[in-house]
Amino acid sequence: MTTGSGGQVRTVALRVVALALLLLLALVGALTFNVLNRVPDTTVFLVRDDGGAMTLEPVYRKLRPTDPLAAAEATVAALASGPTADEAARGLGSEVPAGTVVRAARWRDDVLVLDLSGDVVAGGGSASIMGRLAQLTYSLTQPSAVDAVELWVDGRLLAAWGGEGVMASWPWRRPEGGLPRW
Repeated sequence: MTTGSGGQVRTVALRVVALALLLLLALVGALTFNVLNRVPDTTVFLVRDDGGAMTLEPVYRKLRPTDPLAAAEATVAALASGPTADEAARGLGSEVPAGTVVRAARWRDDVLVLDLSGDVVAGGGSASIMGRLAQLTYSLTQPSAVDAVELWVDGRLLAAWGGEGVMASWPWRRPEGGLPRW
């Protein structure tokens, strides 16, 4: 049985349509990947000093954590790197010192335990230390997987942070209500 030129045209047209649909699908996939790579996936809290008091303000970052421990390390790194130029222009800053890193991270029951470098307690007065603690604890407990956090410094759990001895009790759980003001 022979097919006429109409059948061949139809076959070619179907192949062209199929190829066009595949190209369209590839384009949609590439665009979706690009968009998703730009969408923030983590909330970190920066400090706003309004002259009379300090408070936290959420900002959104793309950190792409793979699990809660990796998210904790990425969050501390984001806080230590400070605000973006746009955030700084809006009056936001970070009290977490630039050299602060996570030395170790682990779970103990439902508590995220982080051992931070000693940089986290270096310098600043009590307002700065309170800001660091607030930034770290609020940012680290933002993921739903983390209910409580304990922050160690150079292998020791500190009850008093900084030279002025800002007291901290552990494990820390986020209180109900708004953001802190100090």
